[in-house]
Amino acid sequence: MPSTRVPKIEDFLKKEISQIISSQVQDPRYKFFNIVDVKCSSDLGVATVFYTIINGDIFDSPDQISLEKFSSMIRSKLSKFMQIRRVPKLIFKYD
Repeated sequence: MPSTRVPKIEDFLKKEISQIISSQVQDPRYKFFNIVDVKCSSDLGVATVFYTIINGDIFDSPDQISLEKFSSMIRSKLSKFMQIRRVPKLIFKYD
């Protein structure tokens, strides 16, 4: 019987990351960020977050260094209310 834990966590991450971006992020580069999908590894150590830019292109998106800082900020916010032992490392990829 396949486990439903990974898909549930993927859905939860997608919803919560979108919520954090829309309500708590002040940086204008993330204003048009749209989370398309989240895929977690089987051990939940890494989550790949696929995003697009609404009404824009890849040149409107933040650079890799700011995305790494952004992912650590999102991860720390998720850790405050996520009920798992270890919050996955977030890797953002343009879709």
